[in-house]
Amino acid sequence: MAEFGKIIFNHKWFLLFSGLLTACQIADAQRGFVSFSKNTLDETMQGGYGVDIADVDGDGLLDIVALATNPGTFVWYQNPGWQRFTISTKTERNIASAAHDIDGDGDIDLVLASEFALGRSREGGTIHWLENPGNPVQNQEWAMHYIDEIPTSHRVKWGDVNGDGEMELINLPIIGVGAEAPLYDVNLELTAYSIPPDPHTEPWPGVVLDQSLQVAHGIQMVQWDDDGRTDILTASFQGVQLFQLGVEGKQVLKRQIGEGFLGEKPGIGSSEVGMGRFASGQRFVAAIEPWHGNEVVVYTAGSDSSAPWNRETIETEFVGGHALVVADLDNDSQDEIIAGHRSEPFNLFIYRFNSENQQWDRIDLDLGGIGLAGLVVEDLNGDGFKDIVAIGASTHNVVYYENRGK
Repeated sequence: MAEFGKIIFNHKWFLLFSGLLTACQIADAQRGFVSFSKNTLDETMQGGYGVDIADVDGDGLLDIVALATNPGTFVWYQNPGWQRFTISTKTERNIASAAHDIDGDGDIDLVLASEFALGRSREGGTIHWLENPGNPVQNQEWAMHYIDEIPTSHRVKWGDVNGDGEMELINLPIIGVGAEAPLYDVNLELTAYSIPPDPHTEPWPGVVLDQSLQVAHGIQMVQWDDDGRTDILTASFQGVQLFQLGVEGKQVLKRQIGEGFLGEKPGIGSSEVGMGRFASGQRFVAAIEPWHGNEVVVYTAGSDSSAPWNRETIETEFVGGHALVVADLDNDSQDEIIAGHRSEPFNLFIYRFNSENQQWDRIDLDLGGIGLAGLVVEDLNGDGFKDIVAIGASTHNVVYYENRGK
């Protein structure tokens, strides 16, 4: 115990002072920032895993699409009342979805990856597209059409990766066929599909873009160099990789952006990935590391353009980190990082770059309220500010964090 003037610092005083300091730091980080209101849309989503945004009913308002792995659930919530409607009851072990007008009839269809099991790397991984019935409020069993089957298909995304003006479907399995724990040392196939002239009856042409990754948990479609092509960032045992088609005279150019966490399998590499920009325009890449890891890291380019980017750790306390997105939440031309973890204590945070001290401040968005499995950001109420939608696995909830602006 030490005495400074008339203030005596014992253990209890130290804890109190530390708590007040933390509260002040949080208040400083939030000052001038937007606020959010939490709206729980569903508390019955057992095994919730994925969430997406799309105008499902064609009324001009963005709705929420959600899925669960076990029991298999595939539903949507209608904006603005958020009433829940079923898309399909015929699939099991759902793991990912992606929205696009596949048949060109003007409404939004959905791709679904199902039959997922990490411990069964030689079977499952079925990919279907589900045809919007045109009246999705009345018809709650959408017609299903087969696309392909790659074991452990885990992430599906849309993007114009070849610059032909048409969208391609990207399928990223989490592990290679036959891979087993704990090393998972079999490479997987990153595959792109073109929509056939008649997607109802014709097979979907597929092209393998890469066969070098292992345990690829995260993927983000980005505009890396604004050339009209959609580029692909992946998070895997190999760290953060950038894939570009038709660049520098190569059919598929692969670049190492971040080395990932350097440890021992399976605790290595990167798990989630997102790209953003500082107010200066400088690009950064954010990731959760290692696989299902405890860290949030930020990569920035160094002077050597051929070397992996510089790595900065901004968070070390995640327990099962599982979702991350990057977006400008306060419309200041600088992106924030939104990330969280799915194991207790179930936290969801926002990381905001402080240009004065060149540090990332952490803002508490939801402490203990969501065992985060999936995350998406979009302006749902049309007020010009991006909102946040999250789905919880252990917490069985779908939550809409409405951005109230400043």
